[in-house]
Amino acid sequence: MSVVIPTYNWSAALHYSIRTALWQTYSNVEVLVVGDCCTDDSEQVVSSFGDPRLRWHNLPENSGSQAGPNSAALDLARGDFIAYLGHDDVWLPTHLAWLMEGVAQKGSQLAHTLTEWIGPHGKYRGYLVAPISSYLHESQLGREVGWRDYREIVLGPDYDFIQRADERAGTLAVPVLTVFKFPSAWRKNSYVEKPSHEQAAYVRRIESERGFIYRELMALRIAQLKRVKPPLDFGEPPDPLPPGWTVTQYRKARGLE
Repeated sequence: MSVVIPTYNWSAALHYSIRTALWQTYSNVEVLVVGDCCTDDSEQVVSSFGDPRLRWHNLPENSGSQAGPNSAALDLARGDFIAYLGHDDVWLPTHLAWLMEGVAQKGSQLAHTLTEWIGPHGKYRGYLVAPISSYLHESQLGREVGWRDYREIVLGPDYDFIQRADERAGTLAVPVLTVFKFPSAWRKNSYVEKPSHEQAAYVRRIESERGFIYRELMALRIAQLKRVKPPLDFGEPPDPLPPGWTVTQYRKARGLE
């Protein structure tokens, strides 16, 4: 099993995603951390774990989205399956075990678990579409589908990849909450300010809070009853939507443009 963590100059959050990749109960993994031409201390953060399962690779040029690092990882991965983890997202320790059990039982090539999307200050919590951090696929399927540059497609590269993989192989939904996503585009200038307190809090809670998942499911249900909308609004999009438009809006919100 290969876990791929694409990253760009946000080492404080990267520390926590790596931690949750390494604490998996399904332990037969390698973790590929692929930098999108990182210029910060991300490599040192990877090295600080001192874990032989970790591998670091840094692209010589910045691609502007996760498509570049993820595409490179398809060539580097040694595992029969590949799972993705956003550098600012967090997994439960049982995430990979649930996915591998699901694909083994159903013979699936592509599967995902459930994800809780968390807005700033926890004001929004909900289930939206499954993000790439919840997905696992057979390595060969990923190589056949391939990642495409965001400037050449209308969808974001993650959903473009998922859509084409699903068309080829179908998708198994494993109905277990295992992923906690803190969307960077919902947090203005996140790549400038580079906070990691939310990830740190969830890692601490997962490790030490008795009944964490039940408390979280209750909080999620309460938030859904309040019907708070996701904190993202780019205004009226152009029609037709030009290639790269959505990712460009995300980059602006994050402070990358």
